[in-house]
Amino acid sequence: MDFNRYIAAPEFGALAAFFRERGEPLRLERGDRFSEQGLRCRYGGLVEEGAFRYVHLSGAGDCHVVGFAFAGEFVGDYVSMRCQTPSQVSIEALGPCRVLRVEAGTLERLYRTDAGCERLGRGVAERLFFEVCGRLLETYASSPQERYEALLGRCPQLMEHCLARDLASCLGIRPETLSRIRGHVR
Repeated sequence: MDFNRYIAAPEFGALAAFFRERGEPLRLERGDRFSEQGLRCRYGGLVEEGAFRYVHLSGAGDCHVVGFAFAGEFVGDYVSMRCQTPSQVSIEALGPCRVLRVEAGTLERLYRTDAGCERLGRGVAERLFFEVCGRLLETYASSPQERYEALLGRCPQLMEHCLARDLASCLGIRPETLSRIRGHVR
């Protein structure tokens, strides 16, 4: 799955290896939370199996899916971990998941080890920034159908892992609109 494009970067192989070596195994079931909105995210993880959705609950009580993480990708709220602030999202398992988690402080110590690890940490921040900028540009400059088609181009099996209403929320459209788009694209 290529939902989070920055993960495919070869320089993150070393970070994945660190998670495999030092990560604490964690199993979650559907609906369990890796991290909770309003609390500081204390762990980063490498998803070994399963999928997660990133959900923001608005002040009005509306649930907005703002992202996903799949097997082979990293999971966590980077901003919350890095800035030690309450998370703006909850990260929920979409089904049974296996994750290797590492405490935020351990990751921070890794990044301070030497110049190579510092570059690795900077690379993570840069790639996350590029991802956010790309999504922001897509939101403003692409139609919902274009965003859907681009996402399916990167993640052809996406609908096997998430509900249509979650995908619609992530695209910033209503489920009915997604249904019409899917009918045109088939």
